Amino acid sequence: MALASGAAVTAHRLVLAYGVRDTLPDLPGLPERWGHGVLHCPYCHGYELNRGPVGVLARNEMAMHQAMLLPDWGPTTLFTQGAFVPTEEHRRTLAARGVAIEDVPIISLSGPAPALDAVQLEDGREVPVVGLFIAPQTALADGLGAELGCKTTDGPTGPYIAVDGKQATSIPGVFAAGDLAAAMANATLAAAAGAMAGFAAHQSLIFAPNLSEDA
Repeated sequence: MALASGAAVTAHRLVLAYGVRDTLPDLPGLPERWGHGVLHCPYCHGYELNRGPVGVLARNEMAMHQAMLLPDWGPTTLFTQGAFVPTEEHRRTLAARGVAIEDVPIISLSGPAPALDAVQLEDGREVPVVGLFIAPQTALADGLGAELGCKTTDGPTGPYIAVDGKQATSIPGVFAAGDLAAAMANATLAAAAGAMAGFAAHQSLIFAPNLSEDA
């Protein structure tokens, strides 16, 4: 394998862990709040919001899933943004969870970044929120897996490298771990996957050194 410096590295096993890149909506005030006032996962960040009002910024039908989860962390508003049109059944289901639906688009975010105080709507109204949840579109941060021929799987936010229970890819001797090899981005799950990939790579060197046997 050749490095950018021109140096060459030889290895019997390879663990890919270069992650994914997030593509965010083009909305004033959003990028500088990503990971603070603008979030992707209630299980990772919901507790940080201290039961304050939260919103879901729709990009597709995944907004319904997020909006159903979030009321357990604070009063929730689904901002449809013209990207998701709830059916009458959706509206009844959301109402049963106490979720408000706002069809007027958000045009900007306000507050002392990276914190969030409110969102500004196209009709001039301001809606207080301390957290705005989105489902970012993701792409693999590097093309090495594709160059090696590793199979990918389509996830809810973008493609990721397909692995088995030991984090082995479709290419013998190549393992993958972290967000590039999972449908759901989560730091603790990524760390656990990294540990498994390390265990499996080491064991395969001992028990299947020629890649001709099961590790």
